[in-house]
Amino acid sequence: MGFEDIYLWKDPLVSGPVFGVILITLISTCYYSTVSVVAYSGLFILGTMVGLKLYVYVMNNLLKKNVEDPIQKYSSVDTSISQDKVNSVASCMGDKLNTAVTEIRRLVLVENMLDSVKFGLSLWFLTYIGNWFNAMTLVILAWVALFTVPKVYLNNKAAIDPILEKVKVQLDELQSKVGGFMPKKAAEAKKEE
Repeated sequence: MGFEDIYLWKDPLVSGPVFGVILITLISTCYYSTVSVVAYSGLFILGTMVGLKLYVYVMNNLLKKNVEDPIQKYSSVDTSISQDKVNSVASCMGDKLNTAVTEIRRLVLVENMLDSVKFGLSLWFLTYIGNWFNAMTLVILAWVALFTVPKVYLNNKAAIDPILEKVKVQLDELQSKVGGFMPKKAAEAKKEE
């Protein structure tokens, strides 16, 4: 089962706990320090495992009932990460970071006036979002949206697609109007791309 199956709620018995545990952790981080949240989460998990072990011990040894240890199957799971996987992830992250740094440099040094203006307007818009929400609230909203928006879209695709098409047409019209105000060199460079 991949992550896509989880956020599309293919199996609610898996999606529910994943969504709930991470949402509770994110909300807890808003009110308590990250160190406290990690420590309490670790204590909760450890306490749960000790409780399960005690339950199995009491059932098997004291009450003489044959109960299978529910966490035994997880003790043989290989949790090591191969060096190849680490290298491929690091390489991919390095490529993404280099691309981002190059793009930010291009925008900040105003190599393309229109792109830099759009970047500036985006930053200006982010100042308003920053005044309304803190970063953790945005992370929580993004987490909830990840688990709701795709499912809502899939359930209402027939009604949503025409609206998205109209929005795309209007954005294309706006972009063509804004493109008319670009300097000639920038417009020619845009056409060559």
